[in-house]
Amino acid sequence: MTSTSALLLLADRFRERSKQRAPGMSELGTCRRKIGYKLAGVEPVNQVGSVQAVMGSAIHDTIADAVRRLDRPGDLVEEEVEYAGIKGHLDRYEAADQRLVDVKTTSARWLEHIKLHGPSRNHRWQLSLYAAALLQRGIPVKTVRIDYIVRDSGNEYQFEWLFDPKDVKEALDWLREVRNTPIAMLPRDEEPDSVVCRGCPYGGPDGGICWQGYVQDRDFRSVFLAEGVNAADAAEGLFKLRKEIKDLERRADRFKGILDGERPAAPWMVVQAGDYFLKWTRTRGGAYSLRFVSAPDDAQEDE
Repeated sequence: MTSTSALLLLADRFRERSKQRAPGMSELGTCRRKIGYKLAGVEPVNQVGSVQAVMGSAIHDTIADAVRRLDRPGDLVEEEVEYAGIKGHLDRYEAADQRLVDVKTTSARWLEHIKLHGPSRNHRWQLSLYAAALLQRGIPVKTVRIDYIVRDSGNEYQFEWLFDPKDVKEALDWLREVRNTPIAMLPRDEEPDSVVCRGCPYGGPDGGICWQGYVQDRDFRSVFLAEGVNAADAAEGLFKLRKEIKDLERRADRFKGILDGERPAAPWMVVQAGDYFLKWTRTRGGAYSLRFVSAPDDAQEDE
């Protein structure tokens, strides 16, 4: 009997975006080694798939259907665009406000990170390239916006900013540098045990071709020894780093101790300290964990 998740993964593999070989706008700013493989036309070695991606696609399809039913003059939905030879598919363009909108699903924990630090460079570049493609076609774009939908609650958070050509330049400069660098010299920007790396078409649970050459039955990152990293240098780096970490942890504990004086009696309350908002959570051991959260009206339970 085939499981539901297995069927969803199978559906994801057949999506046009999953079968795309050339780097798309949504991939700029991700792992440079992965993009290097794509630019070189290397065939994937890992059958990738993502249940979350299928869920996201279903949401996009539903939104696209609703926008089409509105039938507003000048609006675009699920439009293929191209700029500087890079293709992409924008979610929607709202002509009345000259606004480009992209929808992304996320977890409550990661949404809190976005509220604190803003969208990732990868997301900014993606929307900026969409906008540049529209502008090249004579379609005005004033602002770009990402609507983040939380998968487990349905909550939405919108992040909107003025289109900035500088984002387009940075994205193209990044891609040019990757294209001009031999694959063997491109950094692996994800760790081998990360979700991103394990789901990469050139990585995977067995390391794929990206981590090929590692010491058998050892960590995939042992491949750096074969690539010229000196064990003595690695040992010295780890020794110094562990000392720095201990020093930083001591400093962090001091600041947490000072701020514990601001801890409210009610655990659900958020305390403001300058430009920051603080929240304490009781741990299983009875101690308190201090977290930075967004403004009280938008604060989430998880960071």
